[in-house]
Amino acid sequence: MNHSNVFLPPQHNDYLDMWRGITPQIEDENINSKYGRISQVLGNYAVLNNQMISVYNMKSQEVLFMSKNYHSISGYACSIEEYQKWSSVFFLRDLPIVQSWFIIQISLWFKTHIQSKIKKFQGQKNLTLYLHNFSPCPPQSQKNHRLSLVAQALEIAENGSPIIFLVAKKEINSFVKDANPWWVEVCFNDNERYHYHQEERKFQKGSILSDREREILVLIKSGLESKIIAEQLGLSIHTVDKHRKNMIERTGAKDTSMLLQICEMAKIL
Repeated sequence: MNHSNVFLPPQHNDYLDMWRGITPQIEDENINSKYGRISQVLGNYAVLNNQMISVYNMKSQEVLFMSKNYHSISGYACSIEEYQKWSSVFFLRDLPIVQSWFIIQISLWFKTHIQSKIKKFQGQKNLTLYLHNFSPCPPQSQKNHRLSLVAQALEIAENGSPIIFLVAKKEINSFVKDANPWWVEVCFNDNERYHYHQEERKFQKGSILSDREREILVLIKSGLESKIIAEQLGLSIHTVDKHRKNMIERTGAKDTSMLLQICEMAKIL
């Protein structure tokens, strides 16, 4: 099957690009007001693309902005005011126990292993976290919402801890198989990446896909058939197809088209 014409909707990184374009036009002011104002533009864009964004002040534990479609994307039945006031409580309370445990573990892991590296980095500090198949269980919801979630640090303190996060969410029920695993990729300073897969239950350095798999995936995205990919890489067609199958199973994607979209969202491509 040729995938050169696969439609890829606006991905999470588009919001960060838009943010960078808007930010210089905003005069310095109270941090909460500044980020709340910028977010209005991004929020409207997200709603049009059936995604939602939130902006969090991690230091004060406040939700500075949340696009109006949070009911349909996240499934919460509470008011925006309630969500903003109790976001962290709702967030942990409504997760399956294993995911709540993981959120605590990733916070500890980040503080122990990553924060010091970000602090020492001399260039532009940045941090992106992608959580795939995130499944909150909001109260009074009639639907199981399975989400992809990208959290990007807009501001990072001198000690390496994030202050402001831009979070983009998208429902992925149509992207994934039933009962597929959830996994996480963390990338910081543009050059270090770690992943955590539900079935392996430990943080490992590198992407969730191997270098060879990512190489093949780039060629699949360009529209090449397995035979041509095999010839270019000096592999057998069987090996290329086996890599394709492994990538689909590991990410939980329904098929190759969904695999491409998931890996775009996770910035693996």
